[in-house]
Amino acid sequence: MPSNNLIIVQVTDTHIPPSDVLYRGINVRQQFREVLKKLTKKKLDLLILSGDLAASEGEPEAYLWLKETLSTFPHPYIVMPGNHDHVVRMSRVFELDGNEIMQGMLYFTRKINGKRLIFLDSSSSSISKQQLEWLSTEIASSNEQALLFIHHPPLLCDCIFMDERHALQNHHDVWQILEKSRQTIKHIFCGHYHTEKTVIKNGKSVYLTPSTVFQIKTDTPEFAIEHSKPGWRIIEWKGRQVHTYVEYL
Repeated sequence: MPSNNLIIVQVTDTHIPPSDVLYRGINVRQQFREVLKKLTKKKLDLLILSGDLAASEGEPEAYLWLKETLSTFPHPYIVMPGNHDHVVRMSRVFELDGNEIMQGMLYFTRKINGKRLIFLDSSSSSISKQQLEWLSTEIASSNEQALLFIHHPPLLCDCIFMDERHALQNHHDVWQILEKSRQTIKHIFCGHYHTEKTVIKNGKSVYLTPSTVFQIKTDTPEFAIEHSKPGWRIIEWKGRQVHTYVEYL
């Protein structure tokens, strides 16, 4: 019988530049290659690239490079957008399913190894009313446990610079919907904040996953880099139990 366990790696905020340039002395493309080389050796079911794939404004060269680099990766992968991405250009390069793109937004559910995954599009730095209604319907349609992936965290995370300057604009509205999910959605996986952190609120865990480029200090109101070790998150979903942890190169 096939296993209903699911092992996922979440990689986020890759910020691939349109050419092989350095960012603050960091070889962004090379760091991603090294992360991918490490992940190739792992026993995985799925790789999720959870937004800000491109450096700044959804540069098509970044997506083309990513697609080519991922072409030899031995496991399936899913891409989702962040605020530095452009859904239409992503869709063209990665040949995404048009049924999962509505009014320029990429949001959908997937069933993998019998496990339910929900993906939202926060590339506008908010979650649209259309998506909130869709999420409410998804939650109401089934009591089945699901993991939620969204680029921006749906609450403030006590990360001063990011909370004050770059938080999800309507996080209160999103959280209100999530509160209704009760036991359905208890684990929420995010990027955007360039740090490793778990925030627990009302029985739900929001996991911030570090970037493959650099990590941002959480205790200062000004932008400051903590370090440039690339990181990623392992998610092991076995039965009803979800276990997750972060690794660094």
